[in-house]
Amino acid sequence: MTRERILMAAKDYLEKESIESLSLRKIASLSGVSPPTVYAHFATMDDLVAAFFLWLKPRLGLDQPLPSLAELPTMPQRLFPLYDQYGALLRNLMNQPSWDRRRYADRDNRLGGWIAGIGVAFPDLTPAQLRRGALAIASYWSPTYWRWLMDTCRFTPEEARCVASWGIRALIEALKADPSGLDRLPVAPTEASVTHQGKP
Repeated sequence: MTRERILMAAKDYLEKESIESLSLRKIASLSGVSPPTVYAHFATMDDLVAAFFLWLKPRLGLDQPLPSLAELPTMPQRLFPLYDQYGALLRNLMNQPSWDRRRYADRDNRLGGWIAGIGVAFPDLTPAQLRRGALAIASYWSPTYWRWLMDTCRFTPEEARCVASWGIRALIEALKADPSGLDRLPVAPTEASVTHQGKP
């Protein structure tokens, strides 16, 4: 109960303030417990941030196994409403050094699960094709992409879910049709080659 109280106080604070300005003493005051009580649960701020990350991850639906390939386009419908619910918190945490360190520490676990899950449906892809294709697909249900659709594109929540689902379907079909484009990057034409191609 005390641990949950501390984490809820952190949530309330981080909806409005930077994670970099939070301290264990401040969270003790905000949660109405003594500093030694906070220290008993979280020895350092890194411990608190790590615990908060693990507390938030299931609330955003990011700890669930992937559905089948046919149901992957439903991921935005499943996850974006949760992102909307925690929108102020997500926007305030993104691009904060403490939070980014925690996301990067969890990256292999999170992304590895997505690659493995999508790979079940594409056993013939090369490792590079699978990694690139799976992560391109998974990017469409990430909080980062949700924020871009909502804040940069100014889509409504319904539009954001529709666009993200369409993108997932399009990438799945592209991966089925011809994954060879994931083997190499296109080479930008040089000025000389453009001039040469323009000659009869």
